Amino acid sequence: MTVPDNDSLSVEPISAGRYFDLSTDRVPAHERGEFWCDTVLNRSDVAIGRDTFARGFSAHVRGFIGDRAELRDGRSDAVTLRRHAARCRRDGGDEILLSAIVSIDDTIRYRNSTAAFMVPAGRFMVNDLSVPFEIEMPRYRVINFRLPRATVARAIRASPGHLSGRLLRETPLTSLLFTQLVCLADALPEMDGPARQVAVDATADFAVAALRLETRAAPWEDGAYWSGLWLASERFIAHHLDRADLGPDLLAHALRCSRTQLYRLFARHDVTVMDHIRETRLTRCREMLADPACRLPIAEISGLCGMDNPSAFSRGFRQRFGRTPSDIRREVRQGPA
Repeated sequence: MTVPDNDSLSVEPISAGRYFDLSTDRVPAHERGEFWCDTVLNRSDVAIGRDTFARGFSAHVRGFIGDRAELRDGRSDAVTLRRHAARCRRDGGDEILLSAIVSIDDTIRYRNSTAAFMVPAGRFMVNDLSVPFEIEMPRYRVINFRLPRATVARAIRASPGHLSGRLLRETPLTSLLFTQLVCLADALPEMDGPARQVAVDATADFAVAALRLETRAAPWEDGAYWSGLWLASERFIAHHLDRADLGPDLLAHALRCSRTQLYRLFARHDVTVMDHIRETRLTRCREMLADPACRLPIAEISGLCGMDNPSAFSRGFRQRFGRTPSDIRREVRQGPA
C-alpha cells in the first residue's frame, strides 16, 4: 500500500497532548478504504460498500489526544463499524465514547445485544467500548469525545456498561455540551498546544458532569459536577447576553438546577450571578468597541449586550474600565500614537 505524503498526515508534538490531522485526499482512490481502516478505524471491524470503494472513499479527521480525554472530529463516507466480544476482550475496551452526531445523510442504525434503534443528527450517543455493538453510519460528521472508562466509573460510582448504546436526554445542559464540542472542534486548528489541553480538560469535566446527571448519581458536592455546571453557565450567559430576563431564574431553569444550587455555584467563584452577568456584558462591549472592524453605534453595541439604558451603561463602563465607551472608540479610530 502506498504511504501518504506529509500533506495527508501532520502531527504536532507538544508538551502535553498531541494534535493530529489525517485525510484520504493524498491517498490513491483504490487504497483509501484500507488506509482509513488501518489508521483511524483500527479499533473496529469495518465494512465499506462497493459503491463507495468504486467512486473513491473520502474521509478526514482531526483532533487532540490529551492526558485526560481525546477529541476526534471525523467526516467520512458511509461505513459500518462492529466491535465483537473477542475484539473487546483483546484491546481492553477501556474507554467511554461520547459521540455528538453533528450531521448525517440519513439516520444511524445502532445494535447491541439488548437494543436496536435509529440515531438522528443533533443527538448524543454513549458507548462503552468494552461492550460489543454494531453501527451503520451513512456519510457523516461526528465528534467523538473519549474518556477513560475508570474516570467515568469513579464519577458515576458504578460500571459504565449500562451507558452503552444510550442516547443522552435532550436537555439544556446536553445542548450546551454539544455546542461546546462543535466549537472546540472548529477552533482546534487555530489553537496552540497548551490552549488545546486546557479546552479539552474543561470539556472533560463538563462531559463527566453530564454523564453523572444522566445516571442520577451525582452528589451536589462533587467537584466534577460543579466544574461542568460552571462551564455550562458561562456558555449560556455568553450566548444570551441580549436577553433582558437574563438572571438567576432563567439560568437555573436552563441548567436544570435550583436557585440555591446556582447561588452556591457562583459563591464558589466569589461572585454573584448578576455581578458575573454584568461583568460579562461590559467585557463583551469593550471587546466590540476595541474591534476596528466593528462599526456599530455605541448604543447598538450596548443593546446587543443587554444594556439598554445608555446613561447607566456609560456610567457602569467608566466605573469598570476607567474610560468611557467613546474614549475606547476614539482610541481605536486614531490608532497608535
